[in-house]
Amino acid sequence: MKKFFSIAALALAMSTGVQAQTDVVPNRMIIHSSVASKAYAVDHVDSISFARKEGEVKANVEFLSYEKNEDEGDIVYVKVTRTDPKSTFKIDVLPTNTAKRYDDITFARYFEQQSTSQKLAEDFEQGKLSGFAREFTANTPYTVVTLAYDEYGVPCQVSRANFTTPKVPTVGTPSVTYTIDETTSSSFTLTVTPNKDCEEFYWCQFEKGKAQEQFEQWGPMFGLSSIEAMIKQFSGKPYSEEATNTWNELAPGTDYEVAVLPVDVEGNFGDLVYIYVTTKGQGGEGIAQVTATVGDFVKYEDSYVQTVTFTPNDQTALYHDAICAKDKYEELGGDKWAKEYLMQDIKEDPNWNQYGVDKYPFTATPNTAYYALALAKNAKGEWGPLTKHEFTTGAAPAGVAPAKVVSLPKRVAAKKAAKRTAVVPVKRSLQLVK
Repeated sequence: MKKFFSIAALALAMSTGVQAQTDVVPNRMIIHSSVASKAYAVDHVDSISFARKEGEVKANVEFLSYEKNEDEGDIVYVKVTRTDPKSTFKIDVLPTNTAKRYDDITFARYFEQQSTSQKLAEDFEQGKLSGFAREFTANTPYTVVTLAYDEYGVPCQVSRANFTTPKVPTVGTPSVTYTIDETTSSSFTLTVTPNKDCEEFYWCQFEKGKAQEQFEQWGPMFGLSSIEAMIKQFSGKPYSEEATNTWNELAPGTDYEVAVLPVDVEGNFGDLVYIYVTTKGQGGEGIAQVTATVGDFVKYEDSYVQTVTFTPNDQTALYHDAICAKDKYEELGGDKWAKEYLMQDIKEDPNWNQYGVDKYPFTATPNTAYYALALAKNAKGEWGPLTKHEFTTGAAPAGVAPAKVVSLPKRVAAKKAAKRTAVVPVKRSLQLVK
């Protein structure tokens, strides 16, 4: 509690200082924490005290069973045992894909936002959870979560128990067959045919082995509780007959998968069918090298944009490119830095790996010298020589302020992954019944 006391003392000292300097008397006391901020009217505060709590404060939860009926919908039976008889707890059920991304502090915030969520003050040998606002998805992992509160109302520790809902039997065996019609270095074409039990199907393409990773990233954001739900949502539309599709703008010599979700006549999901395809490689075993050609220098809104076109030779399997202001180049480390930088594998940048001609626009400063940099490797993985092409931008149009100087301009990625900003809970309120 010493740390908290010090913070409180500092806040009081700051308030006193403000009062002394401005003669403004504070009438609100604001307490900030990692969970939430609370404010009180000063004339309603009788006293401020401190306490110390020893030992674990947790409501250990165990999953017992799951059932579903027409009257109550999804029902989860649990056992909850508190480590401290003075404590209370809140309980909820979330898709495991969402729950595993939350630590104790995040869950404290989550429960803080659930104003209708009830605090329970007893143990349960066989508690019954029901009344969920959203129906559970079949064959999907879920997590029962409890958050314990001590006798002062402070959120403490989280307990979790995982379970998986049963799979709903399908009508027949919905599935698909397929043919790989064409493969190039940047595309492939598939034809998928549903069988007689498949009323419709959905499909999505990923790099091989990435479907689960994509689900873990996008599932919580979109409230998707299973990979099947993600495939259905991201497919765009259902297909009820044989369909052919070509996926373009792919990387050469790369393994991909197409996940196909067959659905029966009643809307139940069948087993996912994964189709694996490898694009053709490119490049040769000779020296991989890139040329840089400087294009137009134009005014765009309040900035100036210079375009440089990078063109690989026929021995190039892939290459990386960048632009650097000449006056910053040696500061960064010169050619040694450029080679080390361009040899990196920057997976989060969708423009990093280049395979064909790359038109590279960037925000530039008038009358400034730059280097166009590129480094390529061949089909054997051998890096070629550094491309370092010097050029100077033109003069700015009269009456327009120059753009801000940047040492290493970067493009704006057109396909950046969106950050998770919201949580879609499984339910709004539920009751734990003995």
